[in-house]
Amino acid sequence: MSTHLTRPAVLAASLVAAGTLLAVPGTAQASSTPHTSASGSAAEASARGSGVGLKKFQERHGLPRTGSVDRATAKALGQASEAELHQTFTTAADLGPEELANARTVIGVGKGAGIPEQGQVIALMTAMQESKFVNYLTPVDHDSLGIFQQRPSTGWGTPEQITDVPTSSKSFYGVADFGTNPGLIQIEGWETMPPGDVCQAVQVSAYPDRYAQWEQFARDLLAQEGPTVPPIP
Repeated sequence: MSTHLTRPAVLAASLVAAGTLLAVPGTAQASSTPHTSASGSAAEASARGSGVGLKKFQERHGLPRTGSVDRATAKALGQASEAELHQTFTTAADLGPEELANARTVIGVGKGAGIPEQGQVIALMTAMQESKFVNYLTPVDHDSLGIFQQRPSTGWGTPEQITDVPTSSKSFYGVADFGTNPGLIQIEGWETMPPGDVCQAVQVSAYPDRYAQWEQFARDLLAQEGPTVPPIP
């Protein structure tokens, strides 16, 4: 969860024209914006992310073993211990198809913005810790939304911007055309800092030490998915 104190949020006209995802009360799902197809089709994501880990997680919690994240699964994930989450997610195949599609979008936006692979790893680490790539359309903690758990009240943008995965990814990388919160590329010396420290520098989380645990997962995810993800401008 980000806790930056100030950032003016200005909704670009182009985003209004393109349309954004409207939150459905009580749901958690991936954004279905026009940008999503650039990160791979639903069939491609399903082929890669079969939700193996999610199915096991759902079975342990007495939930339908679908391998996809619904409201009940999202709630259970939010309440799970760090140890169980590590047991659940060890490879990209453990992510549900929508969540893998969101991860591919993060990679694609990074490519489109010219962010080096190290920066893409840091973004993947952050989203993995914050949401497991679930695009939360209603608040989980305070008013935190989306895959990066950015907060409208602390200046990360409107709910529509934050729950649009390409837009929230641009905000994290620091290449969005609105706001003043420092994103990745505004963190001086980020290229040589420990990746977990960079995540924290952007997010300003109450749990700064939790990002580093996902570094290897993020590197493996990028190595597997990166080669087939096209840049998203």
